[in-house]
Amino acid sequence: MADDTGDRRTPRDYVRDACARYGVPEVARRSAALLRGSDPAGDEAFLRALGFRGEMEWLTTPPNPYWARVWGARALRYCWDESVRDAVVDGMHDDAWRVVEHCAVIVADRELAEAAPTLVELTEDPVPRVRVAAVRGLARVGEREEVDAVLSLADDPERIVRAAVERALTIMTERLDLAPDDLRR
Repeated sequence: MADDTGDRRTPRDYVRDACARYGVPEVARRSAALLRGSDPAGDEAFLRALGFRGEMEWLTTPPNPYWARVWGARALRYCWDESVRDAVVDGMHDDAWRVVEHCAVIVADRELAEAAPTLVELTEDPVPRVRVAAVRGLARVGEREEVDAVLSLADDPERIVRAAVERALTIMTERLDLAPDDLRR
């Protein structure tokens, strides 16, 4: 999809280009700083490199400042350095659901097992996309003791959550060598 300038790059493309320009460790460090709430006004060039095309005043004016944290988390989906691990795990406690969702996706992608207890908590989040990300994360890093948290969403009112539960249980059954009786509530 093109923006109003005709740019067809995806977020992944922007981050890849930023990594080529600044280096992976630097992109990861600066993205983690945004995720942790650093002032985005001080890093406008970097945000632009990540693809931000809006006005900086908008980004720094309430209620919008959480968007800089979203941009930081989103960048970390495509650029990784072990030094940002704690920022991602901490980001799962953010007030903005979009930040939490991105961080839960990263936890799954990077298999950050220490975040499993937080993923269990997120299965009760009011936002369906967060519950989906939590279930997907538990599929990748959850152990037997987290199966019940996934099963608790089997009758979720949202179809996308129920579908994520089915996929997660399939993955967990294979990954953890679970028997059918292990999947009963």
